[in-house]
Amino acid sequence: MSTITSGTSFPAIRGLQAGAEYYIVMCSLKRLRKVFTFDESSLPVGARAQRTLNLERIPEITNYILSQRDGYAFSAITACIDGASAFSPIGKGTHEANIGTLTIDADAEVYITDGQHRNAAILEALKQDPTLADESISVVFFADKTLEERQRIFKDLNLYPKKADRSLGITYDNKPTALLTKELIYSSPVFLKLIDLERNNLGPRSKKLLTHSAFNKATRELFDKVTAENHQELSIVAAQYWQAVYQSMREWQFVFEDKVSSGDARKHSVNVHSVTLQALGIVGKQLLKLPDWQHKLSALAQINWDRSNKADWEGRCMVNGEMSNNSSRAKATAVRIKRLLKLPLSAKEQADELKLTGANHEQ
Repeated sequence: MSTITSGTSFPAIRGLQAGAEYYIVMCSLKRLRKVFTFDESSLPVGARAQRTLNLERIPEITNYILSQRDGYAFSAITACIDGASAFSPIGKGTHEANIGTLTIDADAEVYITDGQHRNAAILEALKQDPTLADESISVVFFADKTLEERQRIFKDLNLYPKKADRSLGITYDNKPTALLTKELIYSSPVFLKLIDLERNNLGPRSKKLLTHSAFNKATRELFDKVTAENHQELSIVAAQYWQAVYQSMREWQFVFEDKVSSGDARKHSVNVHSVTLQALGIVGKQLLKLPDWQHKLSALAQINWDRSNKADWEGRCMVNGEMSNNSSRAKATAVRIKRLLKLPLSAKEQADELKLTGANHEQ
């Protein structure tokens, strides 16, 4: 660290990690463009300590900021200073010695080591909403790091973090689409026992039958649009629908009553997997428009949900005897369920079914 005659200054807190100093500052969003002037990702891979900027991620994060204007939250950006910098404490006491001003020389280059997509999205959001300018984000600065050290920091910051499961994200979310199923689950002893609110993948020993993310996705299929104004009303409708589904699902009941383990149910039945759950949501959207939907839905109890029933499920929710989960599989499974419930198909569903049955016949 050296004395700097001109440059950019920040109020800062000094810390120590692995014997090296680092600094935490609060940077106003409008200053980010001036601080991070160089896009390191444009360099060859061996000459940088950062991945290539993925432009497809920027609109998603930007929309998050703008749509959650009163509730967005970001973790700190991590950056390395290549050039002169100096820390001036406000005093010599235990605390005062680590509180002061960090000054970065005007000729120094500052590289983002973690958070380049957050930075790019914030800059884009500022264009659309200038009122964000005086809000701030924390930045962790490391000084005097070589390229190899910066590469190691990037690796270490990205090696261990694990993204939270989508189920837990929905459980902790307060958007109307999340509240829709949270309210339903918490008010139902059956679904509170059957649905895992944290994990997205259920192991063979898990006592839970379904994941919150899958249940949420299937429930949203029931309705055209979920809003802050209608989610409570829709949650009541959804509760009625899924309770009626439960009453017609022997496998679900056996797991709830501890007569069958959830692992065995998933091993033998297709109706306890997310692809079929989504299909039931698609079917439910059509059923709920009918005055006698509960009577028609009760026919679910007569369906053979066993994975050995390849006549109904192969090429739909199963491929070569294994469960397959994507939107097209869910739609094809929904069509089969509709046929078994004697529900009419749309013109598109009929055309898709003709292609599918024709392909299966050829095979």
